[in-house]
Amino acid sequence: MNTESKQLGLKQMKVQKMILKKLPVLLTAAALSFLTACTTISDDNTGDASVEDRTGGGIGQNGEGYEGQTGGYNDSGMGDGTAINGQSTNGDPLSDPNSPLSIRTIYFEYDSTMINSEGQSALNAHAEYLSLNPTKQLIIEGHTDERGTREYNLSLGERRGNAVADFLTASGVPGQQIEVRSYGEENPVALDHSESAWQLNRRVELLY
Repeated sequence: MNTESKQLGLKQMKVQKMILKKLPVLLTAAALSFLTACTTISDDNTGDASVEDRTGGGIGQNGEGYEGQTGGYNDSGMGDGTAINGQSTNGDPLSDPNSPLSIRTIYFEYDSTMINSEGQSALNAHAEYLSLNPTKQLIIEGHTDERGTREYNLSLGERRGNAVADFLTASGVPGQQIEVRSYGEENPVALDHSESAWQLNRRVELLY
């Protein structure tokens, strides 16, 4: 082997040694480049499985005015889940003690079927609710105090129930949503024989 060949062989060996020394560095750099590329792909959601949007977004600039938004606005324009039209996004307003629908007893004067202003106000709320909820059924129970004969009181309880039913139907409630029953004096809520007890027993009860 001549001198020139020896020098070429030595150069090749030096190059190989340099490559071997730098190989770990090159591998590390390649691994970092690969990881960086994966992170970029993940951040851009490229190639990821689609995720169902449960917020209802995309309707309105601020996401208001759609179902599915916590604390969102409902059809009544109120943001607290209540409604002014007898409906509620937070559940049936019949179970809300602050709703006018919580008034379900209408009281009457002695031997009378006239509905007072307080009773009319409560019935207006029930009429609106029933009109907006046509699948709801209402039972109207008529009651009297103990004075008078059993037959007369059954008739009076029925006339009181019919007075309430007539008020509701005049307010737009379909008749098929309403049933009238009379119990006369048979189901008192107060058992004393006094005017204060009789006042509580002269009533119509609204049962859903």
